[in-house]
Amino acid sequence: MREKITSVANLRIKELVRLRNSSKHRAKLGYFVVEGITEIKALIDAGKELDGIFFSIESLSDQNLNNLVVGLDPAIPQFELSTEAMRKISYTKSSHSIVGMTKTWKLDLPPVDRKIPPVTLVLDEVEKPGNLGAMLRTAEAMGVEQVVLSDSCVDFFNPNVVRSSRGLFSVFPVAQGTKAEVWEWLKKADFQVVGTSSNYGKNIHEFPFSLPLALIMGNEKMGLGPFWLEHIQNFVAIPMIGSASSLNLNAAAACSLMECNRLTGRV
Repeated sequence: MREKITSVANLRIKELVRLRNSSKHRAKLGYFVVEGITEIKALIDAGKELDGIFFSIESLSDQNLNNLVVGLDPAIPQFELSTEAMRKISYTKSSHSIVGMTKTWKLDLPPVDRKIPPVTLVLDEVEKPGNLGAMLRTAEAMGVEQVVLSDSCVDFFNPNVVRSSRGLFSVFPVAQGTKAEVWEWLKKADFQVVGTSSNYGKNIHEFPFSLPLALIMGNEKMGLGPFWLEHIQNFVAIPMIGSASSLNLNAAAACSLMECNRLTGRV
């Protein structure tokens, strides 16, 4: 049975807006919001449980959205919203929006005694949610099997991460920790640790990569800071012909990972 909500002042509507806008509120309640057919399908396929689904009656004119709603577990609470209430909670402002509410999950570093994947991407102090989501897509395309966030400035459950990852946020292995925790984990797992730096690095085309490899990339503005410059022995740089001093972080990750794959014989 569906509950109808018409007022934008409804407490559920206010709660969804707070979950969408506030990382502190997401952390406090342990919930976040997911918007879009692709994203909600990915969440369900990953075995995550929805605690509520919200849509407008107009949205059901989209056959794909209607099929999704009809096929949901009947135990999942459904809320039919007025157009105004739907606009209030919608992040993308799509004319065919559907929003789900679900629990966050832990992002603990995995145990070092498990099988170590060939390539791990470590992102230090990433600041932009859209960049993080896009880099999940790049990492997955390049055969990376896990992403580790070091002192992340981004809440992984930010709507921009969810949207830009196109559903990968729910299935791709992501862990996080402080710089010190991540460094100790990398050492115990016996990775070849390589940082990226346009100032200190050797030509990436000539570097002797080996597996398992942990490629570490710094944030969008400053790159890798003093901690990593002190602890990492090997740095690589992407040679550039043009006058640009640096690449977008996602573009740099794609170039670096492709070359790592080529030099280690993975492609």
